[in-house]
Amino acid sequence: MDAVANENEVRLRKGTTLNERLVLAGIAVVLCLIALPGLAHLANDQWLGVAALFALLFGCLLLVAALFDRNVVWIITPGEILIGEQRPFGKVHRKSIGDRDISGMRLRKSIGKSVEFTLVVETLSGDTLTSPPLPDVTQVQRTTLQVARLLQLPAPAWIENPLDAANARIRLGKPVGSRRVRAYRALVALLACSLSLPFIYALWSGKLSALGIADWSLGAIMAFVLIRYLRRTSAFWIVHDGAIRFERLSLIGTTETDTVGGDDVEHIDVESGGRRGSHYVIAIRLRTGKKIRSPVLVGKDQTRAVKAEIVRRLGLTPLDGG
Repeated sequence: MDAVANENEVRLRKGTTLNERLVLAGIAVVLCLIALPGLAHLANDQWLGVAALFALLFGCLLLVAALFDRNVVWIITPGEILIGEQRPFGKVHRKSIGDRDISGMRLRKSIGKSVEFTLVVETLSGDTLTSPPLPDVTQVQRTTLQVARLLQLPAPAWIENPLDAANARIRLGKPVGSRRVRAYRALVALLACSLSLPFIYALWSGKLSALGIADWSLGAIMAFVLIRYLRRTSAFWIVHDGAIRFERLSLIGTTETDTVGGDDVEHIDVESGGRRGSHYVIAIRLRTGKKIRSPVLVGKDQTRAVKAEIVRRLGLTPLDGG
């Protein structure tokens, strides 16, 4: 997806590049070649033959997706939308829609692997067209207003976007409310009782064994990891001009707050979120050596856009921001 080219043109793209198609097709071909020899086991009703059949079918689906997935581009200029669609090895199909043929436009928010905003255009002929995703999640309001101006349409109703650069504050994560604090404290108390009571009873009755100590130690480690995970995922960032306010649960169930300014930051980078390949976090390393990680964001492009907005608001140079 391309960013906004200039004030008199907006380009929205959806599809895969040639390199991405080649990689996907290569994976599909390798998967099919690996699966073919295993089909010989189908005659003997062996599980290896069934697994090979499913692998072959999956490889064929990947190959079809690489070969026939279409690319779509919307070019919005004053008074007109030019829509181009093309499949690999096929011709480009073009369609032009004038602003006089448009009866309305609205903004739509989709939540899937990542939060995406698209424009839904309704024509006088009754057709409903959905645009490719808007290119920058931090510039949704600006792009939407620009499109409305180019097509001489009323600005569509605004949808809440906590990551939009037009907001006075950018919010990442969920606020640490009183209900969340109570739930966290109840969980900590439950874990403490679950681990302590059997250990105390075994110690009091003289039935404490090496196996019991090992089980209790493993449970304590798992409980500690769970508490650390919940504490880390409770992070809430509020990004102002010149500073970031951090809120998170402490290990004892209270709300910790801190504020960091641009002068306190040594480096900002994008790191893996750790759970899935599409999950990322913004990591801020302070001059004191401490590292602070943001709530999880989905999509590397989206995370980079949010990082760029944070760098701008803190008044950092691109070198400091990574």
